[in-house]
Amino acid sequence: MELYDAIFYRKSIEFYSTKPITEFLIKEVKRLCNDITYLNTNLNIKAHVIDRGHLINFSTDNKIHIKAPHYILVTSNKGEDYLENIGYALQEVTLEMACLGLGTTWLKCMLNREEIEEFVNLDKIDGKDESEIEYPQAIIAFGYPDQGEALFRSASAVHDRHKMKHICKKYDEKWFNALNALRVAPSINNCQPWTLEARENGFDLFENEHKKRLELEKYSKISMGVALKHFEIGCKYDNIDIEYRKFDVKNKRKKSYFISIIEKNV
Repeated sequence: MELYDAIFYRKSIEFYSTKPITEFLIKEVKRLCNDITYLNTNLNIKAHVIDRGHLINFSTDNKIHIKAPHYILVTSNKGEDYLENIGYALQEVTLEMACLGLGTTWLKCMLNREEIEEFVNLDKIDGKDESEIEYPQAIIAFGYPDQGEALFRSASAVHDRHKMKHICKKYDEKWFNALNALRVAPSINNCQPWTLEARENGFDLFENEHKKRLELEKYSKISMGVALKHFEIGCKYDNIDIEYRKFDVKNKRKKSYFISIIEKNV
């Protein structure tokens, strides 16, 4: 399965088998997590594979609402757009894992740095500014789906998402696949916080404000990065070469500017 296809077939898993995945697959997941890339290279984002899932459950006092045999614990320092970069980097990992036949679920992280130091190798903080210190930011559950839980959506399944005109009113048809890949991206509480506005040779991407923003703000920003990765994969599918830029774009009513997507060599 190609990554573009995985966008439409992957779904979040609610119930996992307690059976650990094979050693080969654990090695593949660790390889994917060691090779993550993101836009802001000044960040220090790491994806730690916790193959003994009980360590996460124990550290959260079993408050984590989805139990899995394994987890990925994502840590990062708090640099520019660090949450968006986390979503951008790790969504590619979840799609690659879907291609390997593994289920995944993005979860909120309720852990602090001290709670994970015993089982995660963190950089020392001596002499570092607060903005350089890595903290736990997100958790991704993974493993085999439990009996009765399908790994993929059926081909006829309809995504519960906004229609295209809701997220982008005007666009050239060559962008349809990329926009549709973004449209179906998963988001916290299915809030779908993205809006695009066409500009010359590309788009400006905005994050929508929403109710209970303080509760959802962190994970809304991670969702923005997830959506951006989907758009990028859609562009690669259609051989559209893009780059990302930051312009002096003003925020709009209830919309905050994130980034611009520009087609190269046009």
